[in-house]
Amino acid sequence: MDKFDVIRQVLKAKPTEKVPYAIWKHFPEFDKTPEGLFKAQMDFQNKFDSDIMKISISGRAFASDFGAEIGGYDPDSGSRVGVKYPIEKVEDWENVKKIDVTTGEFGNQIKAMKLVYNEVNGKIPTMMTVFSPLMVASQIDPNIVLHYRQDPKLIGEQLKIIISAMTDFTSASIEAGADGIFMATQHFNTKLTEEERINLEFKPMKSLIRRSLQINNFLVLHLHGDNPDYKLAAKLPIDAINWHDQQTSPSLSEARKIFKGGLFGGLNAESWKGI
Repeated sequence: MDKFDVIRQVLKAKPTEKVPYAIWKHFPEFDKTPEGLFKAQMDFQNKFDSDIMKISISGRAFASDFGAEIGGYDPDSGSRVGVKYPIEKVEDWENVKKIDVTTGEFGNQIKAMKLVYNEVNGKIPTMMTVFSPLMVASQIDPNIVLHYRQDPKLIGEQLKIIISAMTDFTSASIEAGADGIFMATQHFNTKLTEEERINLEFKPMKSLIRRSLQINNFLVLHLHGDNPDYKLAAKLPIDAINWHDQQTSPSLSEARKIFKGGLFGGLNAESWKGI
């Protein structure tokens, strides 16, 4: 049973010959170029031999192309931090324009995916990291939820531009060789009202998934942070869910009662800091 066989079984929630495992992290400084990210990814994979390889893109790459000014790295997460945002008031959302995901930082992530594909094709399943549209929106507007509450019509309409960009990027990543998608969100939790979770997270992600994934691809949903709305997330057309199961609810056993697909959990991220 090779790595592809193992992951196929996991995504179907079926037994495997061994307990599969994977770890991932950000690669500060290396992730500034496609070549640097590729080298860091391969060195990390060769060292830890994960059963599935997550492409850990620069944490604010998407926001950069939408006009955000990006600074250094968070010492804990290894992700880039924002220092200046293009949206300060709700009216600024009118200035958000469509972008070409084959250029800029979007394009650099696709180039990195191609480099990884050329190296590991057929050896290990890969999944490109894609942020939910709301997560990208929050990186160009730190007050996105407040602004949505002020003008839901404007934000809802302009969010379609980001949904389109992330859909195009997802499709381009698959064309570049990604076997699956690791869709991350930081907002699918009780900090939003149920209606906001549906309109700002669930519906945009469902649209993105339906429009970009092909029959042979898989999608792992990453619910970042505490108190995720697991029951709503489980209704998305996804193959697996990853969350901080060692730090927040639900537990793995509780999650199995809610979601019948693959469960990516079991390791405490806090224990792996510094790798």
